[in-house]
Amino acid sequence: QLLASCLSPHQPVLWDLLQREKSVWALQILVQAYLHMPPENLQQLVLSAEREAAQGFLTLMHRSWAQLQVPPSEEQALGRLTALLLQRYPRLTSQLFIDLSPLIPFLAVSDLMRFPPSLLANDSGCKVAADNSLGQGRGLRPITLPSLAAIRDYSPGMRPDQKEALAKRLLAPELFGEVPAWSQELLWAVLPLLPHLPLENFLQLSPHQIQALEDSWPAAGLGPGHARHVLRSLVNQSVQDGEEQVRRLGPLACFLSPEELQSLVPLSDPMGPVERGLLECAANGTLSPQGRVAYELLGVLRSSGGAVLSPRELRVWAPLFPQLGLRFLQELSEPQLRAMLPALQGTSVTPAQVDCLLPLLPLKLLQLDSAALLANRRRYRELPWSEQQVILPLTPEQALGTLAGGMSCEFLQQINSMADFLEVVHVIYQLPTGVRGSLRACIWAELQRRMTMPEPELATLGPELSGLDTKLLLDLPVRMMDRLSNESIMLVVELVRGAPEQLLALTPLHRVALAERALQNLAPKETTVSREVLETLGPLVGFLGIESTRRIPLPILLAHLNQLQGFCLGEPFATELGWLLSQEPVLGKPELWSQGEVEQAGRLVLTLSTEAISLIPREALGPETLERLLEKQQSWEQSRVGQLCGGPQLAPKKAALVAGVVRPTAEDLPEPVPNCADVRGTFPAAWSATQIAEMELSDFEDCLALFAGDPGLGPEELRAAMGKAKQLWGPPRGFRPEQILQLGRLLIGLGERELQELILVDWGVLSTLGQIDGWSSMQLRVVVSSFLRQSGRHVSHLDFLHLTALGYTLCGLRPEELQHISSWEFSQAALFLGNLHLRCSEEQLEVLAQLLVLPGGFGPISNWGPEIFTEIGTIAAGIPDLALSALLQEQIQGLTPLAISVIPAPKFAVVFSPTQLSSLTSVQAVAVTPEQMAFLSPEQRRAVAWAQHEGKESPEQQGRSTAWGLQDWSQPSWAMALTICFLGNLLQTCLYS
Repeated sequence: QLLASCLSPHQPVLWDLLQREKSVWALQILVQAYLHMPPENLQQLVLSAEREAAQGFLTLMHRSWAQLQVPPSEEQALGRLTALLLQRYPRLTSQLFIDLSPLIPFLAVSDLMRFPPSLLANDSGCKVAADNSLGQGRGLRPITLPSLAAIRDYSPGMRPDQKEALAKRLLAPELFGEVPAWSQELLWAVLPLLPHLPLENFLQLSPHQIQALEDSWPAAGLGPGHARHVLRSLVNQSVQDGEEQVRRLGPLACFLSPEELQSLVPLSDPMGPVERGLLECAANGTLSPQGRVAYELLGVLRSSGGAVLSPRELRVWAPLFPQLGLRFLQELSEPQLRAMLPALQGTSVTPAQVDCLLPLLPLKLLQLDSAALLANRRRYRELPWSEQQVILPLTPEQALGTLAGGMSCEFLQQINSMADFLEVVHVIYQLPTGVRGSLRACIWAELQRRMTMPEPELATLGPELSGLDTKLLLDLPVRMMDRLSNESIMLVVELVRGAPEQLLALTPLHRVALAERALQNLAPKETTVSREVLETLGPLVGFLGIESTRRIPLPILLAHLNQLQGFCLGEPFATELGWLLSQEPVLGKPELWSQGEVEQAGRLVLTLSTEAISLIPREALGPETLERLLEKQQSWEQSRVGQLCGGPQLAPKKAALVAGVVRPTAEDLPEPVPNCADVRGTFPAAWSATQIAEMELSDFEDCLALFAGDPGLGPEELRAAMGKAKQLWGPPRGFRPEQILQLGRLLIGLGERELQELILVDWGVLSTLGQIDGWSSMQLRVVVSSFLRQSGRHVSHLDFLHLTALGYTLCGLRPEELQHISSWEFSQAALFLGNLHLRCSEEQLEVLAQLLVLPGGFGPISNWGPEIFTEIGTIAAGIPDLALSALLQEQIQGLTPLAISVIPAPKFAVVFSPTQLSSLTSVQAVAVTPEQMAFLSPEQRRAVAWAQHEGKESPEQQGRSTAWGLQDWSQPSWAMALTICFLGNLLQTCLYS
C-alpha cells in the first residue's frame, strides 16, 4: 500500500518519471500494488485521480501490455480495476477506448453493454468510406477502424458472452446501417465478432459479402447455424474441384451434409485427408459420432477392414470407436487393441466393448478392489471417531474433507465461536456432494439464532470465506428473499451467471423467487425489460413468470434467442416463449416458417406446442436441418446443465418434428422403411414397430447401439427390435454374454420363455439386466428365478454384490423369499438399491425395510439418524406406518426426495401429520407427487405448500396462520433481517479482500 500511495496519480513527480522512463518493470510493480489494495482504497484512489494522470496510466498500460504479466489468480482484481476506470471516465472517447482495449477481456458483460455504440464509429481517426469494394452502404457514417482493430487484437482473450455483447453493439442502425450494407473492410475488422451475431442478423449477410471473406471463415469458429449459412454461399457442387473445395473449407467441412460430401468428394480412404479432417471434427465434438456423416465414415472403415491400418493409424478413429460395434472390434489384433486403449479415455465405450477390452487393461488399473472397499464401508462408518478427530484443527481441506457432510445438527449447535461456526459451514458448502437437506435447515435456523445474540465475533473472519457467503446468499430460504439488499441480490446474480449449475441445485420455486427478485431490482414493475437487463439476468431469465416475460419487447427477445439456447427454461417461461416465437415481430406463424426460421429457433422450437410444431412446413425441416436441431437438443440434454435442468417429456413434440420424415407423404402411400442413416438423422423411437421390423438386417445391425440406448422405445418397438436381433444372432438361448451386453434395454422385448433361456451367471450380464428399468412383474420374476436356478444359489446365500447386481430384478422375489436375505448383506447393498425407483409392491418394500432393523442391519428405526434414511433411499418407503408416523423432524429431513415420491399415496396421507409435512425441506416438499397431494386433507396440503415455499405463504395461503406453520419459524422478523444484512455486508467485504 505504501508503494501504491507513492506511485499513485497524486504523486506527479514519480508519475511523470514513470511515463518518461516507460519502465515496464516499474509499471508491473505499480499494477501489482493496485491489484492487491483493499477494494475501498483502490476505489478512492482511482475515482479521485487527476484525469490526465489516469489517462497517462491507461496509455502506458496499452503500450506495455504485451510485456506485462498478470497471473490468472489476479484477473478478477484486474476486472475491478477496469470497472473503476470506466467509472472515472463515464464518457469514453475513441482514444480512451483504444487505450482501455487490453482490459476488455476482464470486464463484466454488464459493463460492455454500457459502452456507447458511437465509440465504434467515431468520426476521428482513420476513416474508410462505407461505399467501398462491395459497392454498398452509400451515405452511411464513415467507419473508424482503430477501435474495431483494438477489439480484433484482443478478442482471443474474450469470453463468448463478451463477444456477443460487443457484436450486438455493431447492430445499431445509425452506425453502419443494416447488415446487408456492411462493407468488406468493416466485415474484416469485426470478423472475430461475426460468429457471435444473433443468427437472425447473420443470415442477412449476402453471398457477395460471405465470398469476400472466403479465406477467413474456416478459422472464425462458427457455430452450426452460422456455418451452414456460409456453406450455402461457398460450396459449389456443380464444379469438378470438390476435394479442393473441401480442403479450403477446413473446419467448416464439419458442417457439410452427407449429400454434399457425396457430390464433392465421396469418402473412400480411411486415412485420406478429407476423412482425417472429419475425424478431427468428431474428436473436438463438432461432428456427432451418432450422426449421418459419422455413419458414412464408419462405412469407409468397415469396407476397408481395420486390419489394413497400423495401430497408430487406428488411434485416429478412437472418437468413433463406440459406434464400430463388437464384430469390428473382434477382427482387430491384440497389438491394435492395446494401441487404442490410451486413445479411448473420455469416449463412451459400450459395456460389451469394455467386456472385450478388459483382459487387455494394464494391471495397475485393476488393483483397486472396489468390492473389498465397499464391503468394509460399514466398518469405517462405525469406527469410534471422536468429535475432536473430525473437527478439532478446523483447517477445512485437511481436517474435515467430505466427513463434514455427515456432521450432525447437534454438533453444529455446540460450536461456540461464531468464526468457527462459519468456517465449518464454509467447508460444508464447498463439498462436491452438496448440503443435505436436514443439515441445510439446521444451518439456517442456527445462523438466525446466533444473529440474535449480542456482539457476534466478526473480527476473526478471514477472506477465505468469500465463497461461503456467496453460496449462502444463493441458498437463502424463499421466505427471506424479499429482505435481500440490492447489492446482495446483484452479487448472487453474478454468481449464478458464472456457475449456473448452482442455480439448478435449488428447487423450481426457489429459482422463480430468485429470478423475480433480481428482476425487481433491475427493472421495477410496469417498465419494459431492456437488452441490458436480460444480459445481466443471465440464466435467471429462464425462471421469470409469465407476466414478467411479457415485459420483454419482442425484438429484444428475438435478439436473445442464441443465449436462451444454453439456458435451463422453467415450464412457465418455456410455454410463454413458445407462444411469443410464433408472433409476427419474432418468427411469425409456424405454418409460414422457412428453414431460416427453424435455424433461428434452434432447439427452442421445442417450446412451441405440439400442434404448432406440426404446422411447420416439411420443406423447412429438411434432413440436414432436422438432424442439426435434434443433435443440438441431445447435446443439451446430455450436458451437465441439461441433466440438472430436467423438464417435461418432449417425446410428443419430437414426434411432431420428425413426422414429415417418418410418415408417408400421402395417406394412400405405405410408411417409409428407414435405413441406418435415416435412424441416425432422427432417433430410433421416431419409427414404428412395423418400420423397424422391415429394416434391412445390415442397417439394423449398424444402428443396434442406438436402438439399445433409446429409452423412448415402447413395448411394441422393443419387440420389433428384439425380433431383428434374433434374426442376426439366432434364438436367445444361444446369445453370448457380449451379445446380451450389446442388447441392453432391448431385452425387455423378449418373451418370458426366451428370458428363461438366457445364460445369466455372467456378472456383466446379471448387472446389465439389473440396471434395466421397465421389466414387467412377470419378467422380473423370470430373471431372478433363472439366475438362482443357474447359479445354484439360495436367496439366503446372496451377498451384497449379488444383491447390488440384481438391482431392479430384486423385485422379482416374492415377499416370503425376500425374508431369507441376510440383513447384514442387504444393509451393505442398501446404499446402491436405495438409489433405484424399485418397482416392488408395498408388501415387498415392507419386507426389505424390515431387513434393515434386524440384527446385522441398522437397529431400531427410532435410533436412526438422518444419514441412515438418506443412505437407504427408496427402501424407506417400506417402513411401517406407525414407525413413519413417529419420525422426528431431523429423521424426516433425511428421507431422499425419490423416497418421498415413491411412498404409496394412501400411506403418505395416513402416516404424516400436517406438522410433520411442514418440516419437510423444500426439495422434499417439491418431490410430493400430484397423486399423493390428491389424498391429503386441506390442512396437509397447506403444510406441503408451506414447506415448498420454505415458510413463506403461497398466494392461496396468505391471510391464514396455523399452529404448524408458526412452530418452526417463530424467530422475530428483525432477526431474519439482521441475518441477511450481516451476510450481505460480510460478502461485500470478503469478496474484495
